[in-house]
Amino acid sequence: MAVKHLPVTEPDPHVVRVGWSLDSCNTQLGEEEFSFGYGGTAKKSTNCRFENYGERFAENDILGCYIDFEAGEEVEMSFSKNGKWLGVAFRTKRSVLGGRPLFPHVLTKNCAIEFNFGQKDPWCTIREEFTFIQHVGVDQRIRGTVGPKSKSECEVSSLAKVGREGVGLGGARGCRGALFFASICFKCKGLISTTNSTAPTSS
Repeated sequence: MAVKHLPVTEPDPHVVRVGWSLDSCNTQLGEEEFSFGYGGTAKKSTNCRFENYGERFAENDILGCYIDFEAGEEVEMSFSKNGKWLGVAFRTKRSVLGGRPLFPHVLTKNCAIEFNFGQKDPWCTIREEFTFIQHVGVDQRIRGTVGPKSKSECEVSSLAKVGREGVGLGGARGCRGALFFASICFKCKGLISTTNSTAPTSS
């Protein structure tokens, strides 16, 4: 996506963070409690605490976002890059979540993302013990806040909090874990969503 509108001193013309958050969290992924993000500078963040994690990623990389509800008393969130497992990034106690579901959440700046929730064949290797979100049983899904009906109703155009239009997961009834893929494009215009539902798009 063209960035001629930005000053040449802009340190980060393209930004992508992927991860999970509560439906009630703000749009700035990784900058408040119960908001967990992994960014292209090889940093993970939650509650505005940034730490080294994984590898840097850029255009055409494919990120796998995993969540595991059967890691004992904790919920674990992990990521992969182009099929390479990067390990556990976050752990949060199930008791602290209090039964509240976590939703896929992607923050973007001057780039586009294509999503795969299981409506397409896997774009790269996935871990066998995880299931694409679209393949999780309906009885294990939790509906998020209903999204805006039109682009004019969107508060922030660079947000793809995809769970608002789809599914949140709370680990109900033995859901082992779930994942989704995000593929990055810096040149495309807009935010490309390949879910069955309509997500807000950026211009």
